[in-house]
Amino acid sequence: MKKAKIIMKPRSITQESKKIPSTIDQEMKTKLTSEELCYLPASTLIGLFKAKKISPVDMLNAQIERINKFNPELNAITATHYEEAMIQAKESEKRYEAGNPRALEGITCAIKDEVDVAGWRTTMGSLILKDAPLAKKDAPLTKLLRDAGVVMHVQTNVPEYYCNLVTWNRLFGICRNPWNLEYTPGGSSGGAAASLAAGFTTLATGSDMGGSIRFPAAMTGLYGFKPPYGRVATSLVQYESEGPMSRTFEDLNLFQNAITGPTPEMMSALKPKLEYPMKYESIKGLRIAYDPMSAWGVPIDETVKESMEKTVATLRSLGVTVTEVDLGFRAADFEIYALGIFSTSIGPFCFNGPSQNPSLITPYMMHLLQNYKDKISPQHIANAEDWIQLHNEEIQRKVFLSGFDAIIMPTMCSPYVKADMGTTPENTVITINGKSYSAATWNYSFTWPWNMLGHYPVVNVPIDVTKENIPVGMQIIGNIQDDLSAFRIASAWSQSSSAFFHAKKFPELKDKKIASKHLEMKRFD
Repeated sequence: MKKAKIIMKPRSITQESKKIPSTIDQEMKTKLTSEELCYLPASTLIGLFKAKKISPVDMLNAQIERINKFNPELNAITATHYEEAMIQAKESEKRYEAGNPRALEGITCAIKDEVDVAGWRTTMGSLILKDAPLAKKDAPLTKLLRDAGVVMHVQTNVPEYYCNLVTWNRLFGICRNPWNLEYTPGGSSGGAAASLAAGFTTLATGSDMGGSIRFPAAMTGLYGFKPPYGRVATSLVQYESEGPMSRTFEDLNLFQNAITGPTPEMMSALKPKLEYPMKYESIKGLRIAYDPMSAWGVPIDETVKESMEKTVATLRSLGVTVTEVDLGFRAADFEIYALGIFSTSIGPFCFNGPSQNPSLITPYMMHLLQNYKDKISPQHIANAEDWIQLHNEEIQRKVFLSGFDAIIMPTMCSPYVKADMGTTPENTVITINGKSYSAATWNYSFTWPWNMLGHYPVVNVPIDVTKENIPVGMQIIGNIQDDLSAFRIASAWSQSSSAFFHAKKFPELKDKKIASKHLEMKRFD
């Protein structure tokens, strides 16, 4: 096979909007910097909008300014829709003036380059689809967002066909973590996570087929939710669900409330609509099963272990009983997941375009084609179903039938995953306890078993920041379709822990530079 050089570079963002005179009142102007405004949570903004202290137009302008300033370094946003967003923001402003705002009126929401929006192009991060037809209609999720009154202003970067846990591609380039530009914000919702962490948006959509919400949320200090299958109208395949990403638990709760519920366009959507309360009961007296993943088969970085130990100690201080339980997950079972998921309708979706255009695809897509395209079969679906049945029975027996209320476990075995991991065959490694380990499969992420067990709700919560300034996350898992138990624990955690994006816990983008906006890489054809 011959080697070919590929130049990857960020795509420039078109500046589509003109500045609108600010309507922030004078008192608010003296209290809020532009950066502080960009990081205000939706739960706070809604109150300020109602009180006419801040306008949705002001909010949008502040975030546009921040995007123009910092996105060239982060490469989190791939397309802007400012003129359309400004129309939405002005409509929201009128609704607040008239006293009839909707649930998320005027709140900016970044859209992952996966969710169809009428008139927008969905590229899936691939050169193959760079000139794809504009979407003719909104996806079910988009319709719900419009109904909630959000302002959709940008699309966010993704790995090609969403098939990686780091976010880079040949169409848009490498997406970087605002907390530390050398590292990835995760994938496949990496651009969404980086946009939230950088203050480019107030909310962001993600999707989770193997950890694509939870891993990016963990890497960037966010709350992210993989809903149980059917809670959000997404797919007919139980491995996958779209879901909310945010900087605070309150925003996650608001967002999830707005996008859940049945729709005639997706028969898998559950009904009746589940209502998420604004406040949750104390977690004192709960019993939580804790799997430290020590039997996973891949070493766990000491920073993750220490972060989890501190988290367990905090939960115990809140009156929770935490008991270690081995759930039986093993890294070696990844092939069962991969062969199972690619043997469903997801396989043709991922492989048809790339197999017909091998000169245009990324090395990781080439790896997937070579490893899995010719192995797709109904037997692999059956093998995955056997795994699901076995592990569901084991979890029920060890955990929920034994009186536990929920499960906690780390989100990843190490946060030290470079932003350009996999751009050459030589750098497909992660760092664990100072040593390099192969990351040819997703063995560094503890997320994909819960995609196989797709009816369990899973929340990622931020728990710590390493000395290299990379966040660490934890998964909270409720029983089958029991979202509220997981949210109850996440809520308690958010109130008892040191908040991210508060005080000194912010990415310091102004102090970080990278030498080049371009990356030369080699790929095997």
